[in-house]
Amino acid sequence: MLLHTGIAALPWLTRCPTPLAIVLSALAVIGFVGNIGRVPGRHCRLQAVAVDQAGWRVQLAGETAWRAATLEPVSRALAAGVLLELRSGGGRRGWLLPRQALPPASFRRLRARIRLTC
Repeated sequence: MLLHTGIAALPWLTRCPTPLAIVLSALAVIGFVGNIGRVPGRHCRLQAVAVDQAGWRVQLAGETAWRAATLEPVSRALAAGVLLELRSGGGRRGWLLPRQALPPASFRRLRARIRLTC
């Protein structure tokens, strides 16, 4: 949030022309709204992810059934967390999971699975 706030304020601090500053600030706000939807919580449409021998499955908000999903090649495993990009039901769903979201052993297995797949 701090990064997007700084980016939205930057055109005003550098004294860009007002119409350009408005457009650039609006783009930063739109980017923030797009990214906040990937952070787990009640505002995120993707509520749960599971992976086993059968493959990836996702559960969306307001649904009790699990949907089959595939891991997209843009998914990344980083030291601080993982970025999951899953395709399910004709749509792409993103999820940012910090290291603290899972027990250490589960986090290591998830990172290894992402690295092997992508």
